[in-house]
Amino acid sequence: MKEHPAKSEHLTIYLLKDPMLLDEQIIDISAAKRPVDLKIESGSARLYVKKAPPLTKPAWSKFLTDGQETPDDLFEGRRSEGAVLIFRNDETAFALTFGTGFHMINLDLVMRDFGLRVALSASDPERLRSLDKSSYESNPLNTRSQSPRDADIFDLLINTETDLVYAITGTSTEPLFGSHVTGRDALTISPEITLDDLPAVLAEAFRRYERGVPESFAWVEDLRRVKESDTLEILDMELCSILQSEQPPDNVWLGEPEIVDWESQIGYSFDLRERTLIHKTLQLPSLLDYMAERGDDPTAEALKRHHVYAIDDRFSPLKKWSAYRCLYAEIANGEQTYILRNGDWHEVKQSFIERVDGQLSKLEIDEIEMPLFRHSGEAAYNESVAADSAAYELLDRKTVPFGGAYDKIEFCDLVRDGRDLIHVKIYKNSATLSHLFAQGSVAAETFIADELFRTKLNDRLPARIKLPDPSVKPKAGNYRVVYAVVTTKDLPQALPFFSRVTLKNAIATLGALGFAVAMAKIQYDPDFLHTASCKPSRRARAAAPDLAKNTSAGHRKSDPPATPPP
Repeated sequence: MKEHPAKSEHLTIYLLKDPMLLDEQIIDISAAKRPVDLKIESGSARLYVKKAPPLTKPAWSKFLTDGQETPDDLFEGRRSEGAVLIFRNDETAFALTFGTGFHMINLDLVMRDFGLRVALSASDPERLRSLDKSSYESNPLNTRSQSPRDADIFDLLINTETDLVYAITGTSTEPLFGSHVTGRDALTISPEITLDDLPAVLAEAFRRYERGVPESFAWVEDLRRVKESDTLEILDMELCSILQSEQPPDNVWLGEPEIVDWESQIGYSFDLRERTLIHKTLQLPSLLDYMAERGDDPTAEALKRHHVYAIDDRFSPLKKWSAYRCLYAEIANGEQTYILRNGDWHEVKQSFIERVDGQLSKLEIDEIEMPLFRHSGEAAYNESVAADSAAYELLDRKTVPFGGAYDKIEFCDLVRDGRDLIHVKIYKNSATLSHLFAQGSVAAETFIADELFRTKLNDRLPARIKLPDPSVKPKAGNYRVVYAVVTTKDLPQALPFFSRVTLKNAIATLGALGFAVAMAKIQYDPDFLHTASCKPSRRARAAAPDLAKNTSAGHRKSDPPATPPP
């Protein structure tokens, strides 16, 4: 019979990487009082309580009490208590935090995603409550899906191929953990226990961690953000080695980390000095040459110091990013591939990559060569193609008001020979390709499914490709959706991995509708690819105020200027 009755306790549990670590390595003992060794059923438990900061009255209290007769202790001030319990046995070591004690822990020494793996192992997949995720289809955006009632994984709106799950809360299937479990780096549970029960709880958590993720959640481990500082350091060193090689790397390139308002954008520069070069295209060799001229090796630290600017028609910066954030890299290492995107490294299982690439290997590559790209943007290119060849009809910007989630739908950019529905996009980053693939699948699906859309579309179609009767459902097999990408890279093999995932999903959607799908590569005019201009001096701009306007002629908001990967 236990001396003290068990009650529900809120526990936050971290698994330490190495049980041989000293306490002073794990936590900041200078911020703690003298440790206390606690009696426990098995193993050892040492408690570090956070030193209390001095009591501080709230800043606004002076406004209320100045000149007033109030008790001295009317506002007592407040401080937050915190503690860390270090538990050790023969094989493992854990750190349990209480209150604000987590501030004392060195998170580089804990096992990342320990809590997530245990929570996935101990959660009923049909009875989840919340899920934290970020999507790879566009710029990384952290979101939380919650349900007031038990829900399955798909009720929480998860895409198992493009979403990274980094925290989950669900109904516990393990009685030792209490009614619910939450996991990310730490495992958070509320079991009814006393201190003597703690070793059994921790032993079960470690057993589930080592057992791995159950089959119903196996997809979670296909994608993982790298958090370990030693792994990140090794990856950055490997990246530096690749960038310093004599041969231009084909697995690293430069691109914008986010979508930019292109209405008045004219190019890119690496500084904002007068007479600095403004590049029409953003290419890795240009950046490396710029850094070399200034005596900088392409280390991670140097790349984070240097910047890339998107320049507008007044020669002012529209956007500014660190050069490191603009890098995209894919580095294979055994069963994993590491991907640098938007300043973060991610680990992707090789089996997932092989699964995606295997399906893309069946994609048709369009054999009809499209004209070279030497234009100010997509709109100018599409207009030129349609004007120069009778085989093409221009539909770019002829959107159909439709309402709902998509408001206005662009059927395609060009129609070739009345059959090929061509969607043109300058490849700049994964987000632009996601837009391309979504545009093609949404437009095609609506075309087949909705008579009202076809009626409105028919009003915008050129005479020779109008539908005889919009009320009749068209045969998808009579059409082919062509994704035409302006790039210097091989398609689709050399597309970024996350772009390949979204392409695969778009192909699956279109194939289910009955459409044929193909991919076309639009080559750059070699002279255009290497074009650069100089930012004029203030004196020149003052003497010719219309220079900037002329420089950006032809751009519009939805038309990014040409910016391929190298």
